[in-house]
Amino acid sequence: MKIFFVLASILLIAFSANAIVHIVTCQNTPSHFLPDTVHAVVGDTIHWTWVAGVHVVGPVNASNIPVGAATFNSPIDAGNLSFEYVVTVTGSYHYVCHPSTPHAEDGYIEVTIPSNMQQYNALNDLSFVFPNPSNGKIQFAIEASQITKNSIVEIYNLQGQIIYESKITNTESTIDLINRANGIYFVKYYNGEAVLTKKIVIQ
Repeated sequence: MKIFFVLASILLIAFSANAIVHIVTCQNTPSHFLPDTVHAVVGDTIHWTWVAGVHVVGPVNASNIPVGAATFNSPIDAGNLSFEYVVTVTGSYHYVCHPSTPHAEDGYIEVTIPSNMQQYNALNDLSFVFPNPSNGKIQFAIEASQITKNSIVEIYNLQGQIIYESKITNTESTIDLINRANGIYFVKYYNGEAVLTKKIVIQ
């Protein structure tokens, strides 16, 4: 019970520079998900962690998450202690316990853009990844004014797992994902003040 109260009391933790990891505990009582509603911004990570019971986390269908958002479906149990998902699209996400047989144990993620809209837009205008689509050899470019000592680029797969991470110190960097499977990935850049997430395709 002690671990339950410790984990349930954690709403979010700082992750690297400005990105946030939101902790959701999974148990049987008093609710399958605590908290049942998470307020996040684009680029944040939702981290479900097991306390007790057998759960499957995911939306019932595509209409339960924003258009363009990657779907997710993962067991959370004694053999699968945690799962992470990076939110990349604004809007409301409605997920449940056991999407194939939902039983009124619902969770929600409300995602907005970062509050510092000016800095977010500046990054959106100045940052780019090319070519896109690519064969896995990717160039990442950013204006020098947007690079800080906290600048980091991460790449996630559709399951929300980090497959690449590197500090950014130069205006141009080469990212090698040529051995990764074809598909959709998300590039997340943050500099301690703002976060930018872009979708890329490897083919």
